[in-house]
Amino acid sequence: MFHDTLVPFAERRIITMTKEQINQYSLRISQTNRSGLVVIIFEIIEEYIKEADESYKNGDITGFTQSIRKAREFLGQLSSGLDFRYALSFELMNLYRFADDRLYKSEIRRQVVDLDAVSEMMAKLRTAFEEVAKSDSSGPVMGGREQVYEGLTYGRNGRNNVTVSNLYS
Repeated sequence: MFHDTLVPFAERRIITMTKEQINQYSLRISQTNRSGLVVIIFEIIEEYIKEADESYKNGDITGFTQSIRKAREFLGQLSSGLDFRYALSFELMNLYRFADDRLYKSEIRRQVVDLDAVSEMMAKLRTAFEEVAKSDSSGPVMGGREQVYEGLTYGRNGRNNVTVSNLYS
């Protein structure tokens, strides 16, 4: 029955990206080119699928569906960024549609539907785009980005993380 899958509120453990993870992704996004951005989006999708799987295994259906929705949002970003002047874009769109279909079914059915296959496909596509990114000499997607220096300092209360940034064009 539907109620058997619900987890009492006190037992729910919604897994989401930490603020530190979000900051790391934001920093990488601000300093990468278009191909690198695609790689980062694949990583984020993989992270949300992993979170969805963990939530499902922990009986947290709310966390499961939230993570699936986030993965679908980022997959939508990949789909909307395709340039159909290139034949490869049509092939990628077919793969993205397959992945979105599986994510959608997982969300609607509130259970895992081929998430392993989707995760494996995202990992393979990420690896392919990592190779493309190595040869992409275009500039960063964000103009006027920050140059960031980060390090640790030690004080009387322990270790502190310090970030210093300078805006440059």
